Amino acid sequence: MTTEPEPDPEPPVFQPYLYYRVTARDETLTCVNYEQIFTVEQCYSNNGTNVRMVCARCRHDMRLLTAELLDPQPEVS
Repeated sequence: MTTEPEPDPEPPVFQPYLYYRVTARDETLTCVNYEQIFTVEQCYSNNGTNVRMVCARCRHDMRLLTAELLDPQPEVS
C-alpha cells in the first residue's frame, strides 16, 4: 500500500491593507532552513497581492502556508 503525498495548500488570500499572522515554509533544498516552518506574528498585506516571506539565510521566497487575520488589528501611529 502506497500513500500519496499531501498536496501543497492553496496560497492564502489577503485583503488589502490589513495585518495577518502568517506561517511560511522554506523550500530551498540547499538552505539550512529547508522544510522549517516560520511564523510571522504581524504581516502587513499591503495592497493584498504579492505578499512574500523571504528566508533570512538563503534570501529565497518561502511558501506561504496560512494567513490568519488579526482581530483586533494593530494600531498604527
